Amino acid sequence: MSKDCRQNKLRAINRIQISGVSCDLCLPADYHEGVDRYPVLYVNGEIPIEDILRKAVRSCVLPDFILLAVHPLNWNDDFTPWSAPAFGKGEEAPKGQADIYLRRLVEEIKPYMDEHYRTRPEPECTALFGYSLGGLAAVYSLYRTERFGVVGSLSGSLWYDGFCEFVQGERPLRQPADVYLSLGKKEKLSRNPRMAKVAECTEKVREHLEKQGNFVSFEWNEGGHFHDIADRYARAIIWWIRKLQEN
Repeated sequence: MSKDCRQNKLRAINRIQISGVSCDLCLPADYHEGVDRYPVLYVNGEIPIEDILRKAVRSCVLPDFILLAVHPLNWNDDFTPWSAPAFGKGEEAPKGQADIYLRRLVEEIKPYMDEHYRTRPEPECTALFGYSLGGLAAVYSLYRTERFGVVGSLSGSLWYDGFCEFVQGERPLRQPADVYLSLGKKEKLSRNPRMAKVAECTEKVREHLEKQGNFVSFEWNEGGHFHDIADRYARAIIWWIRKLQEN
C-alpha cells in the first residue's frame, strides 16, 4: 500500500456519548500527533464505517477528515419530519421528530465536536449524510439549518408522505445548496406502494432544487434499497471530498 493510502486510513472507531446520544467517532490516523483542523462528515444513523472507509480509501485520493455517525434514539421517529401512517402492518406510526433530532445535532452535538476536536466548523467544511430515512432527514435539514454546507441522501426515503409537496413549497435556508442524491435502480420495484414512488419523488426533489439554483448531483446505483450500502456511502464520500478540493 502506498504512503498516500496509509495517510488516508482512519483510526479505530470509538463509541462516545454526546448529550446522552451514542455516536461513532473516527479521527485521522495522526490526529493526536498534529495541529491541523479537519472537515467533518456527520452521518444520520449507525453505519458500517470500516467497510465504507476501506472502499473509499481504495481511490487513494482522500484527504483526512473526521467522521461522526450519530445514532438515533428511534430511527423512525428521529428521521421523519412529521407524523404519518405506519410503514407496515404491526409497526408503530412514525412520530415525526426530525426537528427535535436536528436541534440536538445543531445545538449540542456539533458545538461539542467543534469545542473538543480540531474541526473546521464552517459550513463549507461540514456535511450531513444519511441513508433511507436518514437521507430524508438530511434533505429536510436544508430547510431547518444553515450549518451543513453539503447534504447527502443515499437511497433517501423521499417518498415520505407529503415530502415532495413540502420541498416544492420551500427554499433551502442556505443557497445555493450543495446536494448529493443516489438511488438504487430497483428501488421503484418495492411492493410497498408508498415506497415504490421513491424514484418519482427523488426526481421531483432534484428538479425543484435545481430550478431554485441549487447544485444537485444524482447517481444511480445497482440493486435495490439495501444493496451494498457501504459502496454507496464510499461513492458519496469521494464525491464530497472532491467538492472540498474544488473549493
